[in-house]
Amino acid sequence: MKPAYWITVYFLILLADIGMIVFDVPHARFITKPLLMILLGVFGWVLGGKLHYRSRNFIFAAVIFSWSGDVFLLFPQFFLPGLVSFLIAHLMYIGFFATSKPRPPIGVVEIMAMIAALGYAGIMLWILLPAAGAMKIPVIAYTAVITGMFILSVRAFSFGAPWYGRRCIFGAFLFVVSDSVLAFQLFYADFPYSGVVVMATYGVAQWLLVSGSLYYLRNRI
Repeated sequence: MKPAYWITVYFLILLADIGMIVFDVPHARFITKPLLMILLGVFGWVLGGKLHYRSRNFIFAAVIFSWSGDVFLLFPQFFLPGLVSFLIAHLMYIGFFATSKPRPPIGVVEIMAMIAALGYAGIMLWILLPAAGAMKIPVIAYTAVITGMFILSVRAFSFGAPWYGRRCIFGAFLFVVSDSVLAFQLFYADFPYSGVVVMATYGVAQWLLVSGSLYYLRNRI
């Protein structure tokens, strides 16, 4: 199947899942939500399964742990295992970005983006921690990891990178947005269509990260 077909099917399923949120059909999401990472994993294997770079395994692992996180979060009582699954997924992306070479030189824009990410993380913790209760340490750990993931994506590729590098950076940014909205919804205050924002940014972020990372490896050959 050509990449254009994969992206069409993936985003149709993503739209279907968002539709289930809008029309409040939670049981249907037991099909649509787990299917997203399955499709992305198969696409990733078609795109990069034969690559000889070991760093590709970080991407496949990130998809697997994201899938388990999606499944766990379908059950409210399994929130913590879901959180741990996504924490590991972010660590896998960090592993990929940390081992990506050659690394471009860091410019002023990249340094400003990294500083802004750290400042944003500090603001989010300042807002969330008073309401986090017993979840304070997990919230701190998760915020540190996802912030590190974005910073390392910038370090790995820079904003002057080819399109696949910029795709990874934007994917990491959208993942931060998705998790920030989810955390705000859970620990501070919910707002209309917050679930739609979370899922839309999450779905796009995962596609950008996986496709960008594997196209980057394909272009290293």
